[in-house]
Amino acid sequence: MSTIDPFDVLLDLEKRCRQNAERLPAAGDVENKWVGVGFRIGNDKLIADMTEVAEILDVPEYTKVPGVKSWVVGIANVRGSLLPIMDLKGFILGTDMQQRKHGRLIVINYQGFSTGLLVDEIYGMRHFFIEDQSDGQPHVDENISPYIKNIFSRENETWPVFSFENIAKDERFSQAAL
Repeated sequence: MSTIDPFDVLLDLEKRCRQNAERLPAAGDVENKWVGVGFRIGNDKLIADMTEVAEILDVPEYTKVPGVKSWVVGIANVRGSLLPIMDLKGFILGTDMQQRKHGRLIVINYQGFSTGLLVDEIYGMRHFFIEDQSDGQPHVDENISPYIKNIFSRENETWPVFSFENIAKDERFSQAAL
């Protein structure tokens, strides 16, 4: 009867793991990619840089706030912090979402202040190569155009890149009171 040394078993296991392991991406591979979150406002499919998105949530229970514009949905308690919720379609297109509970929230953090932006639909993460980017003019609603930085095109599909930072800097956005 032969005995197997446990140390030899561990060495064999390590050898097989190294042979079958996926290699980590090289620095050049990572720098060549851009990741965003796809979403919809009205009829327009857009994408935002993943670095501008803090999190994505289902619409939580919220309390309406009196004396504000119609696109201010309300305020919600999310994990012990108050989160203002704004209807992005209402703000940009002037038509509030009819079924707000069916939308999704993209939470942004601008200068330490979090805001939940209600959108019609989330398409999830999208990955692009930097060379898929262009400065072309996408076909979006004219009211959305000021918030578009550039576009990504791949496989006959165009994704305008929406800037949440530009929304947060918009003076009208900070003037929510009636």
